[in-house]
Amino acid sequence: MRYLCRSSILLLAVHTILLVCCTCAAEEEKYALLHVSAHDAQSLHLIKQLQLNDYKYDLDFWKSPSSISDKADIMVKRGKPERMLRQILSFANVTVAMSVPDVEKLIMRNEGTTSKSRLGGVFTKWLHDDPILDSEPDLDLTKVGTLKKAKYPFGDYASYADMVKYMRTIEFYYPRIAKIVRIGATHEGKPIEGLKIGARSTHKKRAVWVDGNIHAREWASSHTALYFINQLVSGYGTDPQITNYVDTLDFYIVPCLNPDGYEYTRSSPIPSVRLWRKNRSPEVCRPSLWGGEKCCQGVDLNRNFRFHWAERGSSYEPCSNIYHGEEVFSEPETKAIRNFLGNSEMKDRVDAFVTLHSYAQLWIYPYSHEEQNYPEDIGELRKTARKAINRLSRVYGTNYRMGTGADTLSPAAGGSDDWAKSALNVKYVYLIELRPQMELSNGFILHKKELIPTAVETFEGFREVVDAVLVLNNSTSSTSGAASGNNSGATRKTISDLQMRKQQYRMRLLASQAARDTTRSTQTSRSTTTTTTTKSTTTSELTTTNEAKPSRHFDRFTADPNSSTRARPTPPMAPPMMSSLSTTEFSTSTEDIVGDDVITTSSMAARATTRFGFYTATKPSAFLDPDCRDMRYSCGFWLKNNKQVCEEQQSFMRAQCAYTCKFCTSFIKRH
Repeated sequence: MRYLCRSSILLLAVHTILLVCCTCAAEEEKYALLHVSAHDAQSLHLIKQLQLNDYKYDLDFWKSPSSISDKADIMVKRGKPERMLRQILSFANVTVAMSVPDVEKLIMRNEGTTSKSRLGGVFTKWLHDDPILDSEPDLDLTKVGTLKKAKYPFGDYASYADMVKYMRTIEFYYPRIAKIVRIGATHEGKPIEGLKIGARSTHKKRAVWVDGNIHAREWASSHTALYFINQLVSGYGTDPQITNYVDTLDFYIVPCLNPDGYEYTRSSPIPSVRLWRKNRSPEVCRPSLWGGEKCCQGVDLNRNFRFHWAERGSSYEPCSNIYHGEEVFSEPETKAIRNFLGNSEMKDRVDAFVTLHSYAQLWIYPYSHEEQNYPEDIGELRKTARKAINRLSRVYGTNYRMGTGADTLSPAAGGSDDWAKSALNVKYVYLIELRPQMELSNGFILHKKELIPTAVETFEGFREVVDAVLVLNNSTSSTSGAASGNNSGATRKTISDLQMRKQQYRMRLLASQAARDTTRSTQTSRSTTTTTTTKSTTTSELTTTNEAKPSRHFDRFTADPNSSTRARPTPPMAPPMMSSLSTTEFSTSTEDIVGDDVITTSSMAARATTRFGFYTATKPSAFLDPDCRDMRYSCGFWLKNNKQVCEEQQSFMRAQCAYTCKFCTSFIKRH
């Protein structure tokens, strides 16, 4: 009896352990979405640090905060991970609210099916059965243009194979205006295909680029890009404005840049699968803190472009959702975009670059790698963006905000939109974050009933961008036809004088704000330079300055395209001054000496700044790199009033003047 009782107790204990383990396993499979809001700078910093270390805490940031009181959306496993996160945030004055207690239920309600039978841990009938009542497709197609034979379920989500079939059918039945373009292939060998839409012409026309689904989980973006295709093709010959679009311009629309990731997200409603963000590149293994190795797969494609690559808003950790890859353009998907847009057919043709994302209802223009960084034609970009969101709002009343990604969300280096603006010199560059708003709980899980309205309103805003492209080409060329197509790039005006003055005024305000934040060490250094020294001391200082290692070069490119190293490269040494260039130094040692023994404060300051390699070219042709930004006037104003501005305000000048290739930076060979 004693043994029987002991056995019973043992069985009961084992049963209890198994029950607890099963409960824990079931709990761990559930994910919650939390609304997190910081109330001071310290708590905001903590949230951003959590995002950079998301892989350590098994967190998935759907949205990161841009400022104090701005909300972040964080998906976390229920149970211990959620409790740990709440405990961390509770000590940092962070408000936490439950938004979605079970993300998988939200997925099933908005996108899923009635079948929940699992086979080998996979939802075998996921996205293949008739949907439940709550997720019935939208059958109201009154705002969807009709095409002969080419059919796509615009009220529902579909596979990548359905997208390709739809585009190829359009090419077959509309060969006069549509042609399939294959820009490359993925890691798994899937073709990355899009559609070129444009009437045939005897001359090379200006072009507009649209892409979607560079992030796997953002399903609404590919759906919206396909709607663009449908409206352009169906409206040709019936809508006068669209007919003019297609006759005048070539549209290159690639609905899904990340087919591998997209298909992976469709394989299961489990949140860790459905909310996959990256591509499906091979695993990368790194040493684990606890011994052995930890291997993770995938690269964030929108951190892999050559624009401030591997800087803010990205991670060196392969397990992170914002992993930027081993090197710039390391992924076949990003290489495909670079090679296609950089080939002889496309070079200097693209006037608009629109990349579709979700979610937040934002109309974003460059640059997004740092706060308060803008291209010189910011006035024109903002004007067109304002028109677009106003036109979009008139359809259903949806409210969008505009700004750079860094100002409205958070800094993110290595994005395709910033690369298109800086490397390709595209005039109108926008990243559009589709529905829903940040405050709504559905996030990436957009209900099927919202797919068509989202596409309809976004297309209206997009038409404003196309109109701006037409105005750009018509207003900057006195000729038409072939001359307009061939010479528009050489005759277009970069920015008006009034806008330039406004830009200078804004930059001066930023400069004054940065001056107030000068560190105490800089003030100490400045006071030291005001002391007088003997002539011999001056000579030794000059010798030391000349032999010293040059300061860090503030270059927008942080990786050599031919380099295979993981580490960020060391900036190149500055070449010596070349008298053949049309430049002047901010150092006049012979004029600064007073008598034989004393050197003035101004000369000390001027000589101290020579190690930054100042150049003051008076014409754009003097630039070694034709892609440099034209900020000569603003940067020249700052240097004229304070020759030490590059030394005292390194962060600000790195952001604003280094990319002119003339100020606060040395001459180097550009890639």
